[in-house]
Amino acid sequence: MKKIWDWYYGKASIRKKLIISYLILVILPILVLGMYSYYVSKKNLIRQTKHTMESNVDAISYSLQNDIQRETDNIKYLSYNAKLRGSLENGLKNRNALVKEMNDSVEPTFWYFIASDDKIKGIEIYSPYVKQSLGSFLKPLEGKEKRSWFRKNQNNFKTEWSVKDDRIYATRMILDSATSSTAIGYMQLEVFADEFLDGLFQSSYLNNGILLVDANGKKITERTIKDREINKNIYQHIEENREERIYETKKYILATSEEMDNGWKLYYYIDKSEISEQIREIMATTVLVMGLCLAVALIMMSVISKILSTRILQLKHGAEEISRGNFELKIEQGYSDEIGVVAESFREMCMKINQMMQDMYQLGLEKRKEELKALQAMMNPHFLYNCLSSIKWKAIRSDQDDIAEITGLLATFYRTALNGGRQITIVQNELENIKAYLQIQLKSHENNFDVEYQLDEAGGECQMPNFLLQPIVENAICHGADLCESERGKIKIEYIYGEEFLEFHVYNNGPKVVGEELERILNTPGKGYGIYNIRERIRMYYDEECGLYSSTTDEGMVCFSIKIRKEIENK
Repeated sequence: MKKIWDWYYGKASIRKKLIISYLILVILPILVLGMYSYYVSKKNLIRQTKHTMESNVDAISYSLQNDIQRETDNIKYLSYNAKLRGSLENGLKNRNALVKEMNDSVEPTFWYFIASDDKIKGIEIYSPYVKQSLGSFLKPLEGKEKRSWFRKNQNNFKTEWSVKDDRIYATRMILDSATSSTAIGYMQLEVFADEFLDGLFQSSYLNNGILLVDANGKKITERTIKDREINKNIYQHIEENREERIYETKKYILATSEEMDNGWKLYYYIDKSEISEQIREIMATTVLVMGLCLAVALIMMSVISKILSTRILQLKHGAEEISRGNFELKIEQGYSDEIGVVAESFREMCMKINQMMQDMYQLGLEKRKEELKALQAMMNPHFLYNCLSSIKWKAIRSDQDDIAEITGLLATFYRTALNGGRQITIVQNELENIKAYLQIQLKSHENNFDVEYQLDEAGGECQMPNFLLQPIVENAICHGADLCESERGKIKIEYIYGEEFLEFHVYNNGPKVVGEELERILNTPGKGYGIYNIRERIRMYYDEECGLYSSTTDEGMVCFSIKIRKEIENK
């Protein structure tokens, strides 16, 4: 923080100070207002989503409740049919009268209800007063006593709803006509499950999930969402028997209906990630408005700061020109304020020292020119090439073939290494440099190690940083081939032209370099131009996929590899 303050107070230009000050004064309110706007919008969106979910679950449960109430009323009406009750009580004594009553009155009434209500699938009556089925509806109770609906209605005069094997039933006890306290049968009305529950799935809001459970919390039907964990959490919520009308977590929102007359409950839930798209739109709008406000503010700040800092910048520009040696510059502002007084004093000072500085400048300029010429002469490679060429031809004339060969190799090596002072070369020149260097080393080492080349022919014109391979090859000789004791030293140079990358591998059969020593070589600067510098140069020119690596082959050879792209990104 202190460094930032020191930069702002002592190093930043006056215009930057003004802009930064304005930015702080403008950005803070915009950020606060923007964040508040986003927070309020997001909160309103969540509240609107909850309201919509409540409305949807109320509408769906209301429609289902109406269907339940209608079928409950139907079975209640049919179970109180006086003729059915009277004839059913005498079923064992007068079977013919029961059959006649069923055919003449009861069955037509039942068929009328079935035909007029497209949700009713069928109606059945189970009675202990009949021993075999009569007509389409009346069946004996014997053998049904173990069923769940019988146990529910045995001591219950109300209509009980049950679900079994995806079939939905409404069951009600039929009471005797005399006292209305003794069960003479049980009426069971079955509805078409798909049509009866169709209203639950007719609409979708944010890919919502729906779960309908009975009075015992058992699933009747459902529509799940993609996130299985949320579906599982909904079941856990139901098992905990929570009573919240709206329940919200980090992942989902759950709306619960009021308990219906038959004990059923409807759970309506959505994955919060479905709201994220709308939230992103709100965020994008907020960011856009903030960006526009900042853009307008930046334009205004730029204009105002430019107006306020123009004269100071003119004075600064004049000082910079004078620091470059332009003492003939005239700074004339024509104002009498503080800046004008400084400008006038500055101009007078320049006039007084102008002549003296011009003389000193001329002397220094001449001296630098001479030094530059001498440096250029020292760095000019043509002198070196000409000398080596002369030595080579004299050696040839004197039949000194070894000297001629070494001199030619030196010329090739320095030509490709110096590369005319350019930092970028091509693969072909780099490989020529290595070949010349290795030949020189073989001569100087009296051929006490072997050299093998495995080079692809393609990619010779690809550009690469100059002088990358020589330090690695030198390292392979000095710390590898030269240190072999039990076998003859070997150097292998491999070049691979790939689809995206160029790879260079330098192998040696010297002692293995592992662990801390390898890390030191790769990551520690040395005294000369070593492995570390090569790695740093690759980082300067290429991305993170390129670099210098080391490994050990199955044959035990130490390998240093360079991986670079076919094209240089940062020339």
